[in-house]
Amino acid sequence: MKQKEQTPGPGPLATTKLISTNIRHDADGKWRWAYDFSLYRNPTILKLLWKILIFIVLGMFLFMMLLEMIEGNLQDRLLDLVIVFGALLVGLLLLASIAYLTYAVIMGGKYSVLFEMDDAGVNHIQLRQQFEKSRILSFLSAMAGAASGRPGAVAPGLLAATKQSTYSRFSQVRALQADRRHAVIKLRTRDLVHNQVYARPEDFDAVLTFIQSRIPEQATTKIR
Repeated sequence: MKQKEQTPGPGPLATTKLISTNIRHDADGKWRWAYDFSLYRNPTILKLLWKILIFIVLGMFLFMMLLEMIEGNLQDRLLDLVIVFGALLVGLLLLASIAYLTYAVIMGGKYSVLFEMDDAGVNHIQLRQQFEKSRILSFLSAMAGAASGRPGAVAPGLLAATKQSTYSRFSQVRALQADRRHAVIKLRTRDLVHNQVYARPEDFDAVLTFIQSRIPEQATTKIR
């Protein structure tokens, strides 16, 4: 893909390039981009929440089955256990869905995420609140400025604006799952870090190829 030169100003950041109209390649070697995740149209987070609850209830169900088996009552109690835990699961999924929709309304239907990625790994940085696009772009410049030794380039309140970050080291990745439809690349590492990398459709293949070329060959890969 042809890269366009951009000149944001004097000093180290003057070598910033554009991988695409959305992704910048800064002088410190990192790719940086922002992504507005739609909490209404993209069910990735809700599905993850459901999956966690299903595994929790399933674990409780199997544990109770084991206890009943030890006591010799499994055959008599199995139907009751299925009904109780089935109702529990439905109730939890319903409550989780209501909580998710409430959260989505509070967040205005989206949350903004910043990504930093280089040959070593990728960092997923969630913002505490929503910002207009120009403010997010200033954050990207601030991050690049801090990394290149220009603390004066750091936008005021950058650290206060970030809620949390999840870093995945590519050498530790043991599983990659890419979902083009929902614009997400899921990474699982050996140190139990679960990360989700989002990219716009026009950038998805470039980000996926970058990550694939840097994770271990033995890592399992699923792309759809």
